[in-house]
Amino acid sequence: MFAARGIGVALAIFLIVYLAFSLLIVRFWKGLDSWFKNSSASDSANFLFCLRVMPFLAACAVTVFITIPSFWLLEPRAGDEPVGTAPVTLAIVCAVGVAFGVVRAIVAQRNSERTIAEWLDGSCSLTSKKFEAGEIPVIQTGPHAPSMTVAGISSPKVLVSGAAVNVLSEDELRGALRHEMAHVRRFDNLKKLVFRALYFPGMAALEKAWSESAEMGADDFAVTELQDALDLASALIKLSRLAPVQFAGLTTGLLHSATALSVRIERLVSWDKRSHEAQRTRWMVVTAPLFVIAVLAGAGYSTILIDMHRLTEWLVR
Repeated sequence: MFAARGIGVALAIFLIVYLAFSLLIVRFWKGLDSWFKNSSASDSANFLFCLRVMPFLAACAVTVFITIPSFWLLEPRAGDEPVGTAPVTLAIVCAVGVAFGVVRAIVAQRNSERTIAEWLDGSCSLTSKKFEAGEIPVIQTGPHAPSMTVAGISSPKVLVSGAAVNVLSEDELRGALRHEMAHVRRFDNLKKLVFRALYFPGMAALEKAWSESAEMGADDFAVTELQDALDLASALIKLSRLAPVQFAGLTTGLLHSATALSVRIERLVSWDKRSHEAQRTRWMVVTAPLFVIAVLAGAGYSTILIDMHRLTEWLVR
């Protein structure tokens, strides 16, 4: 009975914290993202991803480091204390929500694998054509695949359609491949899988903003001088004229976000090395308050445990 009460209380608190933080993020993420307006696109994408997963991480931290120790240390093991309907209901909702997210992630992964298999039908390697990308295989696909995309999570590969190979020059194709390699190195397909698992209504706009920032960050990774920027911009323009193909959910294409295409081209055409190097991160804006919170929490840890036990006692009644 003690263990069952503990599991129920832990799941209930996890759900409460997750819902509270998720609602705050949905309401205020645009204002928080403004802190990174003068930072690089990669930093903005990283910050948006952190915001997206923060409710889950916060719920895990509160549950593991506060709720469970509080219950284990302060809850009497003897006795047959009844459990109210509130924690039982919250625990069931939490378990169902976690299961729903896991199922969404599994379904998305399987659907993506099925679509990628169709794209790879009749494919051939491009590694012999001077477009090698390190240890990541580059594969030429048929007309039914997107012009260029990163497919796979555990074994990623870059898929390039035959049409893309035909319309792009060698420099344009090389720049586009560098862009896709950035997505591989930053595990963007894995991040999309995490989004599927951590479902919450209202997060679509944040996820879209992350996707657009990630594309611009990959553009920046692919560019070291103005000519690189112009080659990549030219590749984007040429590939945008090809017949569009529906992307799989857990892939990342060069033209995955059509809404940001004009912005990306404008950034590339006006690329300037000095302004590019002058960008500075503003992570101290985030890390400093978190550090202060961690220090204060550590200093008052025993009091926090007592207060949490009082909360769970009220919740159980």
